Amino acid sequence: MKKEYLSMQEIKKIELDILKYIHNFCIKNNIKYFINYGTLLGAIRHKGFIPWDDDIDIMMPRDEYEKFINLFSKDDSIYKIVSMDSNKQYFNNFIKVINSRTKIEDEKNYKTYECGIFIDIFPYDKFNDFNIVNKTYNLESFKLLTISKKHNIQYGDSKIKDLIRLIFWIILRPFSARFFAKKIDKIIKKKTDKNGKYVGVLGEKLKEKAVFNYDIFNELIEVDFENNKFFAPKEYDKILSQYYGDYMKFPPVEKQKYSHEIKAYFID
Repeated sequence: MKKEYLSMQEIKKIELDILKYIHNFCIKNNIKYFINYGTLLGAIRHKGFIPWDDDIDIMMPRDEYEKFINLFSKDDSIYKIVSMDSNKQYFNNFIKVINSRTKIEDEKNYKTYECGIFIDIFPYDKFNDFNIVNKTYNLESFKLLTISKKHNIQYGDSKIKDLIRLIFWIILRPFSARFFAKKIDKIIKKKTDKNGKYVGVLGEKLKEKAVFNYDIFNELIEVDFENNKFFAPKEYDKILSQYYGDYMKFPPVEKQKYSHEIKAYFID
């Protein structure tokens, strides 16, 4: 049977449905969450998806994240968690919640895992030792090199940098991405502190830009996103400015394009 690939608008609609389901689930079970990254930027600047963005990101404090996994794993719906515990090929240090009636084809990486249309849920931690930001970032960079196709690690920003990335790409190809993911988890468990003065997602590509003072995410408000309301940090201006600089300014036209290379379809 020929696959009927979904349009980008259809994919976004499915992602939005997942977010609405999680929102209601979290309210019902008193779990703290909020939208973040490009989803937060989209809410503030566009009142919805960034027109050229195709995913949804939310965050939870580590303890709420673990509570969510425990309760949502028992939930009887089409939405399922994909994690390192549930899928032996999975290599992210965060979970995805997928629509289990869909499937995506990942054309960006040569090592991948089975997955449906999803939204990402990131746990954030508190810590005092700022060195773990660099340590987990470096491990995440190595992990990405183990899964990426060659053309995706050649940025053209510098011949020397491209050569260095190529050398590491060749060296790291035999390694499992989960090897580095487990190392990141080990550092997080050992070095984080519930009373730490810093807070952020460790292993994040934004590196120190993803680190804030401990109380930045304490207060939440509701914001508009695609004619719905979801929770967001009250300090969104400070957060988005640190992530993206002048976040209300649109990027150049040539950068207004989808960054992911996936195809998605419904399965029987």
